[in-house]
Amino acid sequence: MQKKWKIADKYPDNFAVSLKDFDEMIIRLAYSRGLRDENEIRSFINPDYDKDVSDPFLLKDMDKAVSRILEAIEKKEKIAVFGDYDADGVCSSTILAIFFKAIGYENFFVYNPDRYKEGYGLTAGAMEELFRQGAEFIITIDNGINSVEAVESINDKGKEVVIIDHHLTGNVLPPAYAVVDPKRADDSYPDDMLCATALGFKVVTAILQKNRFGLVVGWEKWLLDLVAIASIADMVPLQKENRVLTYWGLQVLKKTRRLGLKAVAKTAGLDISSVTADDVAFTISPRINVAGRMDNATLAGELLTTDSQEEAKWLSSQLEEKNNERKVSVEEIIREVKSNISIDDKRPLIVYGSLDWRSGGLGIAANRLVEEYLRPVLLWGRADSEVIRGSARSDGTINMVELLKGADTDLISEFGGHSRAAGFSLSEHAPEKIEASLLISFKNIPKGENVYEEIIIEKELNLDDVTPGTFSLVSKFEPYGQGNPKPNFLFKNMPVKGVRTFGNGGTHLELSFLNSNNENINAIGFFSARSLPEIKSGDKIDLVGALDWSKYRGREELRLKIVDFKLV
Repeated sequence: MQKKWKIADKYPDNFAVSLKDFDEMIIRLAYSRGLRDENEIRSFINPDYDKDVSDPFLLKDMDKAVSRILEAIEKKEKIAVFGDYDADGVCSSTILAIFFKAIGYENFFVYNPDRYKEGYGLTAGAMEELFRQGAEFIITIDNGINSVEAVESINDKGKEVVIIDHHLTGNVLPPAYAVVDPKRADDSYPDDMLCATALGFKVVTAILQKNRFGLVVGWEKWLLDLVAIASIADMVPLQKENRVLTYWGLQVLKKTRRLGLKAVAKTAGLDISSVTADDVAFTISPRINVAGRMDNATLAGELLTTDSQEEAKWLSSQLEEKNNERKVSVEEIIREVKSNISIDDKRPLIVYGSLDWRSGGLGIAANRLVEEYLRPVLLWGRADSEVIRGSARSDGTINMVELLKGADTDLISEFGGHSRAAGFSLSEHAPEKIEASLLISFKNIPKGENVYEEIIIEKELNLDDVTPGTFSLVSKFEPYGQGNPKPNFLFKNMPVKGVRTFGNGGTHLELSFLNSNNENINAIGFFSARSLPEIKSGDKIDLVGALDWSKYRGREELRLKIVDFKLV
């Protein structure tokens, strides 16, 4: 489906006059991001850690959580750190593990549940395993906020729980010893959109304010690489404190001490010393996420904590192999779904599945289909699980959790997630009936704005503007992500010099052009070869693209990243 192109509103003249010390590109990008004065702009492009990171004790229950963790350390209780199987879940539990190891506390273990055998959160099977391993005190991180019955059960056994979570709360909070969640109704923390890993970092920071355990001042900042990875992977808005933590986290990641991250980067052909948010989003976090999707999240946890070069190399090779398997699985799913959707299909949802599909690739496939078909997508499969599991992705028009909540309860056995992304399980008899039930639910829930339908363009440029100087100005607004999208620019009436496809199965597209100095400028469209219009050398196009400085496998190139184009 064709997306709409819209040029962003130009800043008023008086806005520019008040910012005469800034380049026009800076003024334009600042205005479109809601920055309205010099102080806001300087603070945005030069995040100040000391000034812009809030006191962790502003979080509700942080003092109680810290006191209970310190008590457990003092009493030498066996601490269970119970996480999740995605990148945020792995990175958040890893932060606590690294802290315990750093202070010499060894009486703990990390448990990230199996996505397919146990599901999400404090299930009965997961709790049984925690107690089998001798847990005396439990810290949940990236889960637990809706585990009311599970926490009651743990309390009945005479054990206590501290919950560190960032998901939306239910009507009743679990009766845990402490509940740290900025989305609590009674919490007034300045940024309620921190991911779980950022909250884990805040907990460690708060503990060290009470007792440094001999660690040097500032030691905790070396954990920020994990915060950056998780914040980008979990797609939290990169604004407010999230932006500051991610900005400085990327600086730490460039100098990371983690052998596993260095090995992942090397295996993927990435120069970690110049890593960007895009590199994290498209190279690092997928390889951490893939452990939980295609195997077990423990692989990723071991990668992030290993002190062995050989183990780091082996684990990164395992994740690379799993990532390649996932790519093949995703392409197969997308191909099958598209073969069953006609051009004139007007249904407001895409609901599709197969018992032969591995569920590990469903979320990524759903994301790609949402962007192409501009409507919500729900996919399900069971090839790697005992139950039918699915992933749901929204185009922004509807809340996926509300959609699933409104479906027939006999068909959906469990679900959870965020407004834009959710997971669910289906009963055995659901596949033939679930689409009709979801369509009924769709009619009955509020509708919002399709975030994929419109492409916002900052301004029109020409190929002579694709220079290191322009890139340097634009990159001042990094890291890009949710809430701070990478700027798109319009290039009009450009003759195409060359066309080629590349990648496994020719899924990626490369176009080449010449600027006025007869210099070659390439434009890359990842996963675009089959979804964008056919094009040949000599055609003229209007192209929407972002500036991209590639350093893949040591070859540096300033190029365009294709967002969309039209033949003219």
